[in-house]
Amino acid sequence: MLDINRIFTEKTALANGLAKKGYDVSRLDHLETLVVKSRNLNKQIEELRAHRNKIQSDKNISVDEKRAVRDQIAGLDTALLPLQSEIDALLYDIPNTPDEDAPVGNSEADNKVIFETTDFYVCKTDKPKPHWEVAKSLDILDTELASKVSGSMFAFYRGKGAQLLRALISYALKINGKKYTEVIPPHMVSSQTLTYTGHLPKFAAEQYKAQLDDLWLIPTAEVPLTAGFAQTVYDLKELPKRVMGYSVCFRREAGSAGKDTRGLQRLHEFHKVELVKIVEPSACKAELADLLEDCLKPIKDLKLRYRIVDLCTGDMGDKYGRCYDIEVYSPGVQKWLEVSSVGHFSDYQARRAGIRYKNADGKKGVAFTLNGSGLATPRVWTAIIETYQQPDGSVIVPDVLKPYMDCDKID
Repeated sequence: MLDINRIFTEKTALANGLAKKGYDVSRLDHLETLVVKSRNLNKQIEELRAHRNKIQSDKNISVDEKRAVRDQIAGLDTALLPLQSEIDALLYDIPNTPDEDAPVGNSEADNKVIFETTDFYVCKTDKPKPHWEVAKSLDILDTELASKVSGSMFAFYRGKGAQLLRALISYALKINGKKYTEVIPPHMVSSQTLTYTGHLPKFAAEQYKAQLDDLWLIPTAEVPLTAGFAQTVYDLKELPKRVMGYSVCFRREAGSAGKDTRGLQRLHEFHKVELVKIVEPSACKAELADLLEDCLKPIKDLKLRYRIVDLCTGDMGDKYGRCYDIEVYSPGVQKWLEVSSVGHFSDYQARRAGIRYKNADGKKGVAFTLNGSGLATPRVWTAIIETYQQPDGSVIVPDVLKPYMDCDKID
């Protein structure tokens, strides 16, 4: 959420940053007008309350005069409610401002590939098949049965396919276990929790909601992990906080029907390990570089061909201040598949969630939040099946996963 004071202290810079995200900055003028009006009303209410307290025990003031002051306060409080609701709606709609050094652009075409590996396992098959064909022949994946049970964009993992998924999760948790505290979070959260992280109210259409309760299925473990720090003030020496969480993730993927939905390229439900950090603002840049390396490690260890994409301002999403995508190449579908978004949100989430810190002198500030996918299984699973497929139809298990499986080869 925007620091409302920026409208008054750095409006031009704020407008320039928001314009890079495609935001209609003319709405800032309306917001400024509403905030000024709200502050004037609050000032009047405070003055009237002080006056009410002063005259409350004064016997020379009539009951009618005292009641009139109370009624006046009540009237102003009533007038303030819709005004504050409109301000909140505008604030929740404003995206985060991007870093000054983020690439400026409007769409995916403006993103910048900043690194592509030259050291990776080369597929041994001349004409690699897509993962759904390889997996079907090995009987390790069944999306047709999942469609009968749940509808499109779901999957049954079978036998060694299920073991491979578990191996990926176990491996990702193990390699990050010394730096991050492991958490298995709830898979359902409240509306308030999703609001903390910027998923509500603007992106409600992307979420699954339990209709009889104020509960939503989490789109990522980032949501409950970040919210676990909400409404707390930490001593500066307690930062950074680093947590990782394994969860199942649920996304409606509205509007994606028929778009890269075959096999495991896009799912409504998938398994993922998420990494989350709470840091002081001055440490954000270094912690982001460190987080990117942590998210890259499993991809490097799996010897998959990958690249790093620096997302432009118009493609990075509302909550990001800076965002990098890690993409792996799947030779069977001949596509680069995004497997991790790694970024910081500056104070955007922490301001909503009330995550703060205090210096040794007691001065308080708003913390910064960061997150990245330590390992998202569907597309990494896909890339392994397609990259490690052999001419005889089998799939070699990557070396780092062999200790977690009871085989060296899936056949």
